[in-house]
Amino acid sequence: MAKKTRQIVNQYAQAILELAAEQHNSDEVVADLTALKQVIAEQPMLLVTLASRELDAKNQDQLVNTLTKTAVPSVQNLLRILMANGRLMLLDQIIDDFLDLYKQSQGIVDVDIITALEVEQDQKAKLEAAFIRHSGAKQLNPTYQVDPTIIGGVIMQSKSLLVDGSLRTKITQMKAQLLG
Repeated sequence: MAKKTRQIVNQYAQAILELAAEQHNSDEVVADLTALKQVIAEQPMLLVTLASRELDAKNQDQLVNTLTKTAVPSVQNLLRILMANGRLMLLDQIIDDFLDLYKQSQGIVDVDIITALEVEQDQKAKLEAAFIRHSGAKQLNPTYQVDPTIIGGVIMQSKSLLVDGSLRTKITQMKAQLLG
């Protein structure tokens, strides 16, 4: 994404985040934008159709109303502003940036937790508590994966932190020490 486009996307995301905080409806905005993102993913031509110059203003407005009839006014207005400014095709990226900014503001961290075997619920709670201690996060959004190639232990990775306690890594390090 070009630098100017990235700035535009970030400005819209930041504005909707600040507005949601001012209006004390952040959770509703998150839910509405997440639902809208899902609709866009399921119907990729929707934004192209909505942004099309062939669609008159009345039909565009009807389509926006249908898409956002249960959404909070700020989400409805976001779509209208993006249409008016010819930036509707940036909506998916704006939603992604907004969700990242929201999670960051709430101390929510997405983390991939990779183990060699399936992990029981009580073990998951312990792993999550350990990652919270290491990262300073308030809340985790964990995704668990099983990867037998790590042999044993666990790898926990977020955007800003990697905790690699896998047996595979320890063996690799020991091998390097013995050879080096």
